Amino acid sequence: MSPNLNPEDIYSQFINQVTDYAIFATDNDGIITFWNEGAHRLKGYTEDEIIGQFFGVLFTEEDRERGLPEEELRVAREKGVYEGEGPRRKKDGSLFHAKVSLTAIYGPDGKQLGFTKVTGDITKKKQLEEEITRRNEDLIQQKAELEKTNIDLDNFIYTASHDLKAPIANIEGLIEMLKQDLTNKKLLDDSSTILLQHVSISVERFKKTIMDLTEVSKLQKDFKESQKKETIQVEAVYEEVMADSGFMFYESPCEVTTDFKVKEIVFSRKNFRSILYNLLSNSFKYQSPSRPCKIAVKTYEEGDHVLLCVKDNGLGLSDKNLTHLYTMFKRFHDHVEGTGIGLYIVKRIVENEGGRIEVVTKENDGTEFKIYFKKEEVTLPV
Repeated sequence: MSPNLNPEDIYSQFINQVTDYAIFATDNDGIITFWNEGAHRLKGYTEDEIIGQFFGVLFTEEDRERGLPEEELRVAREKGVYEGEGPRRKKDGSLFHAKVSLTAIYGPDGKQLGFTKVTGDITKKKQLEEEITRRNEDLIQQKAELEKTNIDLDNFIYTASHDLKAPIANIEGLIEMLKQDLTNKKLLDDSSTILLQHVSISVERFKKTIMDLTEVSKLQKDFKESQKKETIQVEAVYEEVMADSGFMFYESPCEVTTDFKVKEIVFSRKNFRSILYNLLSNSFKYQSPSRPCKIAVKTYEEGDHVLLCVKDNGLGLSDKNLTHLYTMFKRFHDHVEGTGIGLYIVKRIVENEGGRIEVVTKENDGTEFKIYFKKEEVTLPV
């Protein structure tokens, strides 16, 4: 130890070199007796300006009026330390958010000598916390508004689809009556027959649209009621879809290959079947007229997901059309029947269960859909 420095000098030098925190000392009445360089930098007062003043000068006027400086001294005397957060005032009048610790100091004889106070500026931390809180509140409000919008939309869809069924049935009946009347009066010529056929086809399309609207509403209702998950045999569902949907006897048959590396998946069977049906249906419908149709269906693991991939060599989509791919009732090819609702339903099912859907496509060069299911443990039968 240098002969020119005693322990008190070393302590004083150490405290003064701490510049990120305001450290000062007071006597038992809260009169400031020591002031480090960090206190000067944080609060703006020099040592000569502040020593001898009551430490309450560092508080806001509101906190002084409600007796907070005296309360801090009281708690520190009784409990040994006071800790808290709140606004503090600088010399120039500006405020910062502080984290403070006021500690009672005792001599060797146990008699209290005064207090030391350490103050840190946590303004940026507080602002960040407030911003996070504000954003969370905004997200909660947006979520609530979105849920309300979805409920309103579902109610509208249900009401519209339900209320339109009766008029459509009446129109069908009137068409049949008109056809019978024209036949009885021998007025049903080739032109009238064609017109009635067109009307009937339009009515059938309208009925299909209503059915799809009902399916969308039911999809949301099923999600809210939490579809029961089970262990699905992927190949069995695939064969069921191919047989029941008539894909094996499609007017333009496709060469379909399968590679089920993952043979079982935990999911709602009804929803998995719907996903597979819609993806296969698209591949069959939108095959290219310039080459033999080929479709590849496979499953495999990738990280925390199980993937279902359906790849074809069909018409594909342009970059422009990709942005509207999952839009309800949006269609990009008019030469086949459909309402354009299938991919919307697939996306809703997958995302409702925490998965995602990706697509790789190029116009006139085929399409590959990848469905990411969250990997879950396969439940074995008891």
